[in-house]
Amino acid sequence: MITSEDAIKFIFENISEFGQEKVNTLDAIGKILREPIQAERDQPPFDRVTMDGIAINFNSYEQGRRSFLVTETQFAGDSPSTLEEANSCIEIMTGSILPTHANCIIPIEQLIKKDKKYVINQNHQPKKYQYIHRQGSDHKLNALIFDIGHKIKTIDISAILSCNKDNVSVNIDPKIAVISTGNELVAAGKKIFSHQIRMSNGPAILSMLKNHNYENSEYKHLIDDKELQYKNINEVLNSSDVIILSGGVSMGKADYIPEILKELGVKNIFHKILQRPGKPMWFGIGPKGQLVFALPGNPVSTITCCRHYVIPALNLASGQRNIISEFVQLQKNIIFKPPLTYLLPVKIRNSKNGILEANPIETNTSGDFTTLIDTDGYIELPSNKEEFNKSEIFSFYRW
Repeated sequence: MITSEDAIKFIFENISEFGQEKVNTLDAIGKILREPIQAERDQPPFDRVTMDGIAINFNSYEQGRRSFLVTETQFAGDSPSTLEEANSCIEIMTGSILPTHANCIIPIEQLIKKDKKYVINQNHQPKKYQYIHRQGSDHKLNALIFDIGHKIKTIDISAILSCNKDNVSVNIDPKIAVISTGNELVAAGKKIFSHQIRMSNGPAILSMLKNHNYENSEYKHLIDDKELQYKNINEVLNSSDVIILSGGVSMGKADYIPEILKELGVKNIFHKILQRPGKPMWFGIGPKGQLVFALPGNPVSTITCCRHYVIPALNLASGQRNIISEFVQLQKNIIFKPPLTYLLPVKIRNSKNGILEANPIETNTSGDFTTLIDTDGYIELPSNKEEFNKSEIFSFYRW
């Protein structure tokens, strides 16, 4: 068996990046950028007015003028007007380009209208360039806005479009085959006997994949028949980029998966990790570079291994970089004596002092998946300790 740290290392060392494709920018949320996004021009591209009011030349105000004659009105989207006289002003709207020779905006709330003139309130003290968003103050022409490897968020779309990118290069959504095995599994909606259990692992993996923006995935369930499993795994191996199996990977007489994968030419990178839950996990590389994950069949083990190993592997193969780690403060003393990494489910609470607090939710066994309902993710307790004290800080992984 290897450590969980080595498992991550070996997976990452054997990954090749998926391809890329052009998609509409509006469809790119959750995707990984495969091209840099650079500014089309200065932002803002001109001195932009940020308040409704009047545009004046500040020198006139400094020389004592408080009353200004309105010569014209300029709206957002209009070409810039020109301020011709020291005693004049231009009515201006938010979003407009700053008129020529103007360098100060007086907001409408600080003005009194008298015939065709505006008078500045006595208590208002304007400043040069107030309420003016200066050209290029956000970024300059050709500035790097997003680099390759950035995961696109909803808030990023407007910035990408502002760079004149109506479509972008992103990772191809890999084709993922999810297979669960076991005679005891029965799908929801079908008749079930007392000696059987509901099918949960495969659908849980599919849901997690979709939650992490991997939509191109299919699921099937196979009974414990070696010939049937061999045939189906061979088919998905030839048509998929990633194969995720659940069950059939331990030491039971019906655990055929490692043997089948070997017969199909999948190179075994490791089998079994010094961790709880999920010790029997298997990982290998197919003949065409396919990523093959064989996860333990117990539900808690399956979902934890999927989040801890499969999702980071998919992100890396998709080209994601600069992944931000999260840390939380343990809220209870934990004693765990086995020399294993402990992936412990937790419920998170935001404290008033700004610290993320992690309350452990220990499952009865690795089959107790209903307990996970009350959790937000898990913390990673290292194998080189037995006692973990309240208020200690640990790495946190959201489901």
